[in-house]
Amino acid sequence: MSGPLTDSKVWKSIFQNAPIPMAMVVGDKGIICKVNKAFEKWTEQCSDELLSKSFIHIVGLQDVEHINFKQIAYELETGSEDSVHYKVLLNKERIKSQEVQLHFSLLEDSEQEDHCFIVQAVNPIKDLAAEREWEESKSLFKYNPLGVASMDLSGHLLRVNEGQCKITGHTEEELLMDRYTHLIHPDYIAKTNYHFSMASKGIPQSYHIHMLHKEGHSIEVNVINVPTILNGKVVGVYGITSDITDSRRYLQEIENLSNQLELIFNAVDECIFGVDHAGHLTYLNKKGAELLGIYQEEAIGLKLTNHFLQFNENHYPYAPQKMPIYQSILSGESHCVKEEIFGRKDGSTFIAEYQVTPLIDQGERKGAVVVIRDITSIKEIMKAKEEAIHADRAKSEFLAMMSHELRTPMNGIVGMTSLLMDTDLDEEQKSYTEIIANSSNTLMQMFGELLDFSKIEAGKIEVVHEPFSLIEALHEVHDLFIASAEEKGIRLILNYDENIPETFLGDETKIKQILINLISNGIKFTNDGEVVIQIEQMNTHLAHRKLLVFQIQDTGIGIPLHKQNELFQSFSQLDTSINRKYGGTGLGLAISKRLVEVMGGSISVSSDEGKGATFQFLLELDAV
Repeated sequence: MSGPLTDSKVWKSIFQNAPIPMAMVVGDKGIICKVNKAFEKWTEQCSDELLSKSFIHIVGLQDVEHINFKQIAYELETGSEDSVHYKVLLNKERIKSQEVQLHFSLLEDSEQEDHCFIVQAVNPIKDLAAEREWEESKSLFKYNPLGVASMDLSGHLLRVNEGQCKITGHTEEELLMDRYTHLIHPDYIAKTNYHFSMASKGIPQSYHIHMLHKEGHSIEVNVINVPTILNGKVVGVYGITSDITDSRRYLQEIENLSNQLELIFNAVDECIFGVDHAGHLTYLNKKGAELLGIYQEEAIGLKLTNHFLQFNENHYPYAPQKMPIYQSILSGESHCVKEEIFGRKDGSTFIAEYQVTPLIDQGERKGAVVVIRDITSIKEIMKAKEEAIHADRAKSEFLAMMSHELRTPMNGIVGMTSLLMDTDLDEEQKSYTEIIANSSNTLMQMFGELLDFSKIEAGKIEVVHEPFSLIEALHEVHDLFIASAEEKGIRLILNYDENIPETFLGDETKIKQILINLISNGIKFTNDGEVVIQIEQMNTHLAHRKLLVFQIQDTGIGIPLHKQNELFQSFSQLDTSINRKYGGTGLGLAISKRLVEVMGGSISVSSDEGKGATFQFLLELDAV
């Protein structure tokens, strides 16, 4: 625009430097074509942003029906006044006033076809208090770490701060292009619309929803909607958004941890409860409720001393306030007591150990955690075990005494029978004498087994480690049974690894006793075929230490599968008919098992009924 007046340097200086915001607008639509510095400051926009824009749009007039530039031009051209005045309400955050007087004046310009107006905004800032209020409001919007957005009543975003851009990932330009709905997760649009509508009616709202980040992921936010009110009328809505994704996750983790601790406390077999400094229950787990006879749901706040008793060494109950466990809680010190007697209100008692641990928070005593472990059943088991040990020891001592005492007269019977057999006897007398001799030998063997078993039961058996020749020991045992095997018409075979060392460290007597028991059984229960004694060696991680595998195989009657697990038990036999036919105490295998185990080995059996049996025991011995 040009002309005599607009080209004047004086006019330019007055226009540009006037303290009052001034704008030059043209046409019936009020398009801005020039602004002064005060106007730029007032709107917080530079001239490039203002030019070619509608004046009404820039200042955000609320009531625009009576602002008619064509009518204003007519009034100024036909009337006597130089200017027309309007008192108007504005709705622009960046303009530092809500109410202002606008002065419209015609500017004569022969080169401009449309009407040209000078618009002055008189007293846009009323006072210092209003200025301060505006600056604070601006700072609260601009520098708020939360997301802040100003919306009109249709939900279009008019202005957003940096926090809103950061939360959503969008730029300011992207956010101002549309309504808020494109930022909301589809599942939460209905909820958001409801709260926005309530805020539009003047009712502030606070709610949780999920928003969509520009990159596509969901974020959990808390939204506060505050109505924007001018002159008692709602003209828009402020949205204040805070990202609570991390905090909600932390809360969920804390809740999960709390649930896990609850499950752990209720799963343990000890009574666990918390009390405050006065002895009132603050927590009680499931086992504690069972032990104290209290409903878990009703426990909180109950006085501890009202729900169980503690007894002294004379088995008299303490006064409630004098109970040691209660005094421990009040003392604020840790206590651990191994054995005390407690009583429930129903009259039952239990033996328990307990521990009191004070709870200290920043130097202030908050109460204590008490753990009570019911050891009544353990005490009963220990008592029963001691009684069983005493009974077992008495039995072993009785067996040892009786077997020892009976051996003395039996030795006399065996000796006299042997002498009697050396005299002249007829056939009938000789037959009777042989029966006495055989029965006596059987009894002596039984007494020997009973004596060995009683020693083992009494824990009096000792293992020696002395050098011995394993090969010689095997031959000695083999030679002991050659005659009895030939008498039954069966073969007795000895096989062993030729690389077995000559000398080992171990208990030769016990190894020979095990072999004698097993070979004796093999011959006893085999009527046809053979009994094989077989020994193999295996290397261990130590060069001088060997694992020896002893096997006694027979082709006898075999052992039923369901009976095999009973073989190594004391006084166990297959059945009474076999016992009557073959005899024996049933202690031989039990003794063998104990002897193998005290030497650190193991013994087992495999068998098919009617096809024989194989007994195997393993020993680790040091070669010399």
